Amino acid sequence: MPSFLEEFLRNPAMVGSMVPSSRELTEKVMAPIDFASARCIVEYGPGTGVFTDILLQRRRAETAIVLVEVNRRFSQLLKERYSGQPNVHIIHGSADQTGEYLMKLGLDKVDCVVCGLPFSLLPRRLGWRILEHTQQLLIPDGKLILFQYSLQNKRLFMRFFRLLDDTYVLLNLPPAYVLTYAPQSSEITDSKLPA
Repeated sequence: MPSFLEEFLRNPAMVGSMVPSSRELTEKVMAPIDFASARCIVEYGPGTGVFTDILLQRRRAETAIVLVEVNRRFSQLLKERYSGQPNVHIIHGSADQTGEYLMKLGLDKVDCVVCGLPFSLLPRRLGWRILEHTQQLLIPDGKLILFQYSLQNKRLFMRFFRLLDDTYVLLNLPPAYVLTYAPQSSEITDSKLPA
């Protein structure tokens, strides 16, 4: 089984952390998700499935979970772990191609994207593409839930999304920020609604 440390040392830009996320961080990431209404939840970079386990415990049976993992070894591990689960789709690929993967699965819009990709380590153009792509995938009141180890890309995130909430989780190694965003286009929708 591939370890976080092993994969981090092999490619830190794709793994982002040497250890899996803590329980405290997991709870903060799950808090903004409306599991009662979500029809499709996408997770970018699920790694060994720390967040995936909780997503599967809390989702409704009919809610589709789509895991997009660029690391081949983690992707294989996820397939071994979740292959028997209904409505769970494991994709070995890049987050900026998620629309194509969803189309092949017969899925349309996404309620929520959980993302731990290390934007500070990704090539800037790729980070931009992933965010722009995610903005288009989400329903108007959908959410992008990011956990990051620094805030250096906050301005980039704000180009495509508006911040709903941010939390600092000290009980994680390293400590992390949980940022909850809505697509920018939802501002236009909101402005048309009667007061």
